[in-house]
Amino acid sequence: MILAVTVGDPAGVGPEIIWKVIRTNKTRKDVSLLCIGAKKPFEKLKVPIVEASDEPILRDCPKRSEPFVWLLSAPAERSLNKAAIAGFQSGWAIEKAVQLVQKKIADAIVTAPISKERLQLGGYNFPGHTELLAHLCGKNSNEVTMMLANSKLRVALVTTHTALSNVPKILDRKNLRRTIIQTADALTDFWGIKKPKIAVAALNPHAGENGLFGNEEKRLIKPEMDYLTRKFSKKFSLAGPLPSDTLFCQHLTDGRSPYDAVVCMYHDQGLIPVKLLD
Repeated sequence: MILAVTVGDPAGVGPEIIWKVIRTNKTRKDVSLLCIGAKKPFEKLKVPIVEASDEPILRDCPKRSEPFVWLLSAPAERSLNKAAIAGFQSGWAIEKAVQLVQKKIADAIVTAPISKERLQLGGYNFPGHTELLAHLCGKNSNEVTMMLANSKLRVALVTTHTALSNVPKILDRKNLRRTIIQTADALTDFWGIKKPKIAVAALNPHAGENGLFGNEEKRLIKPEMDYLTRKFSKKFSLAGPLPSDTLFCQHLTDGRSPYDAVVCMYHDQGLIPVKLLD
């Protein structure tokens, strides 16, 4: 099995973390890591590098007795400044990784962190991995759902990389419906959960307190949940909208939850608890 591992921003933590995984032998014996991205950060770490050719890449990783980085180097667009070059290399790596999976040369993608600002300076006009990956797979960003998962918590996001002030403006029943249905499908198809239980987080404090702190729960979230419950009662069950301050306490205190996933309304609502548990 080959995992296409994008290096991420050359100035970020990606190269260091990737090298730590390789040199401490943290991967399975049947897995090879094909790193894709900037070469310079690995040279700064004084890491042994084995260059991979662009076309064709052999299915078998080179064999050596000592740890090394198997690297498909990203070109440096010399007409750009340093920040833009870093963004270009980050985006190029993601694009190349997707191509390798689509050609069945690599089996899956692992992505290291990128700078969204540099990504756009480098010519990739996307707010993050999710939107760029959707585009490379022929999808619009509003057709896919971003999910993060660990052993204790799975979160799916209705909105992703946007200003918090924009969330109430773009939050609608269509996006909520897509998120819940795709989350349920993933829980069944990938995790094998026959009838998943999904919690839906509220947007406002205290779930809006019946309109006192906002009406999105009454006007939008609860009506859509009722509709989906009627239509898909045999496929999944929903709970909510639930205040997120108490919803995630169960995961932090005893690590147990009655829910198989939590649908969150915005980026940090879901990512803070899942990253805290990591």
